[in-house]
Amino acid sequence: MRIGEATMGLLLILAAGAASGADVQPLRVGMAPNYPPLAFKQDGKLVGIEVDFAARLEKALGRPIVLVETEWEQLGPGLEVKSIDMVMSGTSITEARKEKFNFTTPYLEVGQMALVRTADFGKLRDPAAMDQPSSRVGFISRTTGDKWARETLKKAKLHAYGSTEEGVAALEADQIDFFIQDAPAVWRVTGGFKTSNPKLRGLYRPLTQEYLAWVVPKDDPQLLAELNAVLATWKKDGTIDDVLDDWITVRKTSIETKPPH
Repeated sequence: MRIGEATMGLLLILAAGAASGADVQPLRVGMAPNYPPLAFKQDGKLVGIEVDFAARLEKALGRPIVLVETEWEQLGPGLEVKSIDMVMSGTSITEARKEKFNFTTPYLEVGQMALVRTADFGKLRDPAAMDQPSSRVGFISRTTGDKWARETLKKAKLHAYGSTEEGVAALEADQIDFFIQDAPAVWRVTGGFKTSNPKLRGLYRPLTQEYLAWVVPKDDPQLLAELNAVLATWKKDGTIDDVLDDWITVRKTSIETKPPH
């Protein structure tokens, strides 16, 4: 587990608080840098939607925040062994995850979508094209996209990757025909901030309905209540949309931060 460079300023705040005798415990936030534009590395620093949310959350809670850079697979175990206090990492709410952890009010409604090469868009845009014996479909391992592909696609050849970058590279190299990822990542690749890729095109048909939220342990209802209060305020004053609009410039669906039914 590594402390990201983006945490240094927050750590300095913590040190200053300790020197002044302040008895405020830092909030240790687990974040996996493998999901642009939610959380990723740029010039060696953690950046993205969740990083911007964390900076605002520190002010809203009046509590120092330390970003703990963590591998995606270790976020849940980190909560369980108390090495982190919460997760801010573009996490989808699922029934299996709800059995172990509590989720805040969602801040973004998304779904899995697919990227294809622009040159192949015409022949792959048909919904039936994905599940064919000749189709090669990629996704990120141990995500909701992984689960959807394995449960839904019975004929296609499936390929798991460790990050969005790996999947996109495989798609560009003609190693796969479809790359499944959450909608924000598809929006980012095809038309987002400074990095839009004209060689790739999104199939803007949600394959699933999902909600992104922050994750807290079951035994910390006070933190859950505090976070939900902040999110309610941010929804009213526009903070959520302000942050999302900085990173996702081609959102195709409206933002509605309501719990899933």
